Amino acid sequence: MEKPILSPVSQPIVLCLSGSDPSGGAGLEADLKTLQRHGVYGMAVPTLLTVQNTTGVRKVKTMEPDFFEEQVAFLLEDLFPSVIKIGAIGDRRMLQALIRILSQKRLEGVTVVIDTVLNSTSGSSLFDMRGLSEFIERLLPRAYVITPNVIEFDLLTGKVTTEANAAAHLLAFGRDKPYSILLKGGHFQGDPIDFLYHRHTVRNFPGRRIDTPHTHGTGCVLASAIAANLALGSDLTDAVTKARAYLREAILTNPGLGSGRGPLNLNAVV
Repeated sequence: MEKPILSPVSQPIVLCLSGSDPSGGAGLEADLKTLQRHGVYGMAVPTLLTVQNTTGVRKVKTMEPDFFEEQVAFLLEDLFPSVIKIGAIGDRRMLQALIRILSQKRLEGVTVVIDTVLNSTSGSSLFDMRGLSEFIERLLPRAYVITPNVIEFDLLTGKVTTEANAAAHLLAFGRDKPYSILLKGGHFQGDPIDFLYHRHTVRNFPGRRIDTPHTHGTGCVLASAIAANLALGSDLTDAVTKARAYLREAILTNPGLGSGRGPLNLNAVV
């Protein structure tokens, strides 16, 4: 019997450039699991390696920028992403490598999601703060959307952000920026509220705080879920809405692994 001719399946591709978490709960490992759950094909090139488990990060080693750039360049010759997601960067040499990559003309039409990872929750440095001005002035303008938490947003703006002044700070900081900003409100007191600055307006996303220690990788997962939904064709507001719903379910159904801040259930169904 003659074999049927199968129609080609178009699957969006997302390239993740971030740190590796050997415990599998955050970083590239969580990125790829999140993309797979959303039906998106994920590729990954590590910016840095870590010694970590659910109790924290013990050591960080940034990859060699030349080798990193060669990996990305060779990938792009064969598999071209519609979205690039950037997470932990490491030292200034890696920051400059990322700027060179995103400055390429062939990447002008690619959507870039930057999770502004400046520190791990355990306090270990995942970014050389001496490069902060270069990060703000040269890398962030390449983004479509950035996803800082409150502490990171304060570093970007040089101001102290509260729930009461968050919208005003977003409007003031974002008005001359080419990218949108999702300010994650998990560090606010009480139930968290996220704020999305997009197209010169601010929208609130209220939530309920979940009483669990198992929140390892929430920032990575949220940014990757947004990237996945953008790759699937959602507009930004819809992508954020879907990503937040996925993240909430992933936290609620976490498997309770590890003796510290355990991973989420990245197979969660919304």
